[in-house]
Amino acid sequence: MINLLLLIVAILLIVPLGAIGFVYSVVSRMLRAASVYFWQIAVAIDELGNTICQDLFNDLMIKKGGHRFGNSNETVSYVLGVNKKNGKLYWIGAALSYILHLIDKYHVEKAADREQ
Repeated sequence: MINLLLLIVAILLIVPLGAIGFVYSVVSRMLRAASVYFWQIAVAIDELGNTICQDLFNDLMIKKGGHRFGNSNETVSYVLGVNKKNGKLYWIGAALSYILHLIDKYHVEKAADREQ
């Protein structure tokens, strides 16, 4: 019950403050490294997606015996990369890996090589 209350409070805080905080940070970092900030947000969202969609992603993207989605400290890209290296991706996981490769060459492979 405590965890549910904490989740509700977190949602109630992020909804109004998230957009304001995002705009404030972008403006305040315009002269500094805004791209690092964007990367940090992308990683956080990626880890959130890995957690929220773990059951869906496990069923649709990886074969039995593969590295499972769901660890909140791992990104979707990391899990895809580990499974790609081990030949455990279904076609949907391979397709997502390819799309990420078009944006950033060897994206999931690089993610799998980074410590999470």
